[in-house]
Amino acid sequence: MLSANLIGLGLILWRGEWIDRAATLALVAVVLLTGVLQLLHVPGLMAWIAMLDVALFFTFWALAERGERWWIVALAGFQFIAVIAYLAPFFAWERLHWAVVTVNWAVWVLDSLCVFVGVWEASFARRFAREQRDGAGMDPGGGARPVASME
Repeated sequence: MLSANLIGLGLILWRGEWIDRAATLALVAVVLLTGVLQLLHVPGLMAWIAMLDVALFFTFWALAERGERWWIVALAGFQFIAVIAYLAPFFAWERLHWAVVTVNWAVWVLDSLCVFVGVWEASFARRFAREQRDGAGMDPGGGARPVASME
């Protein structure tokens, strides 16, 4: 799974535009910071990771508002699920830390799939822009026109 993630992240950094790269770098930064916090055995680790996830959600949300990329909108939605999962232990009779961890693993799988969708979307957007520039884009029309007959 890690090698597939590295391939997807590398492709989106290579093929994407600035918005794609910013989302990817934010994702990588949070993953690296989470690893550093775990290695340092920081007290209150789950609270720190929750704050990183909240910051990542707001970053994705801001990028989704600025860009025209659906994969970033999906990332923001999945990240919102991860943020909401941190509230589960407060509403349950027993502590649900493993439920939060499991939800975060599932969100990571969904985020990984979104990165590959992002590679496709960035390539498609580049192709669409090239076709529009070359004049091969769709004609928005300018009124009624005769329809070609199929005889």
